[in-house]
This record gives sequence, structure tokens and C-alpha cells, in this order.
Amino acid sequence: MAKKTFTVDYKGAKAEIEYEDDLTFGELEAILQNCIDLSDIAKPKVDIPKYRYQILLKVLRKAPFAVGDSSAIRNLKNTEANAIMKEVMKDYPLVKFLEAWVETFTGLQTKDEQTQ
Repeated sequence: MAKKTFTVDYKGAKAEIEYEDDLTFGELEAILQNCIDLSDIAKPKVDIPKYRYQILLKVLRKAPFAVGDSSAIRNLKNTEANAIMKEVMKDYPLVKFLEAWVETFTGLQTKDEQTQ
């Protein structure tokens, strides 16, 4: 895991945000388990807002507000939260992890199956 930093406007001033660019397998699995309902495999339910929120709670290491504090994140102005989310989600796109889950469920296709 490496730390990445970027700058955002926060309450009218530039502020540095630092976050972990890779979670442990267990941490990520726990977040996905909380945000994805596969009780009906034909109609999976994904709670995207919950996923984004839980990622921020887990990965932020330095910010001009209390990191790991759910109230601090909820009380961010929308423009501030979106600027932070835009940068952080470059390393945590949900589709990347959903594809891995689907591969686990369906298995990988062989080269012969892909050409048919």
C-alpha cells in the first residue's frame, strides 16, 4: 500500500488530502459485503453511495477534517466531497472489484470458449 496525496479547495483554501491507494483483501471484502446484496443472483443490488462512503472512511489518512469520522465526512460540502471522491475513486472503481467477484462466480473462459 502506498499513500497518495492531492489538493482540493476546502472552506475557501487549498488543503492536502492523503489516502491509501490499496486496502487489504479483508478490508475490501468487508466493504463489498456491506454494499452488495446477491441474495437474488439474477438481480444483484449495489448500494453505490454506501460503497463510496465506506471507502472514504477507510482510506483517508490526512485531511483538514477528522479522518475516519463519519460525521465529518457527512458534513462536507458536496463540492468538497465530490472533489475528494473523484481522486480517491481512481484507485477504487467499483466495477474493478465487481468484475473480480463475477469471475469468481462464473469462472474464467478458456481461449476456445472466447473464440466461439
